[in-house]
Amino acid sequence: MMHNAAFERPGMCVCLFRWFYEFRNISSAEIPTSKKTSILDVTEEGLKATFDVNVLGTITLTKLLAPFMLKRGHGHFVVMSSAAAKAPAPGQAVYSASKYAVNGYFHTLRSELCQKGIQVTVICPGPIATSNNAGSRVPSEKRVPSERCAELTIIAVTHGLKEAWISYQPVLTVMYLVQYMPTIGYWVMDKIGKSRVEAAEQKGNTYSLSLMLGKKKAT
Repeated sequence: MMHNAAFERPGMCVCLFRWFYEFRNISSAEIPTSKKTSILDVTEEGLKATFDVNVLGTITLTKLLAPFMLKRGHGHFVVMSSAAAKAPAPGQAVYSASKYAVNGYFHTLRSELCQKGIQVTVICPGPIATSNNAGSRVPSEKRVPSERCAELTIIAVTHGLKEAWISYQPVLTVMYLVQYMPTIGYWVMDKIGKSRVEAAEQKGNTYSLSLMLGKKKAT
């Protein structure tokens, strides 16, 4: 994951991780995050490439930046994670696993270093409309515009939130269910799982609650 900017703001240094680069990098490894596949179809190459970009690259950069923040006595990491790190993501098992790893690392980093002036804000966006996925986007999939995602990210950072979720429904509902009523949340995802992978194979809407009824909404 590429470091996008480190810039001064009153009282803090903010490091933004540019998630658009992540998509391009994975695409060059021939495993775009927008492509959903069965967990059994994941290749060793795809697994390694995803973790190299999403996890190892991010941690390596963080280890380089953290000492400078500690020396200054303050700093703020803003990390682009994913809704796939908060709930099961059928068809995106490896991507989801990599984002769970990112969440675990940065929440732990904050716990270890917060008393030394280091803040962490983890952003968990759901489906986002970007120029990278414009060609493959299903018309019926409701995605948050990238500009709005950036705006909400800035608001979350300004207010010092530890974690922020950015998405439309029904993704937000599923995230809340898994977080606060996990038995129901996981039941919902178990109902959706198989249909979501099938919908992805047919280039249908993979974010529709109609998947619970076994319908693969194509438009």
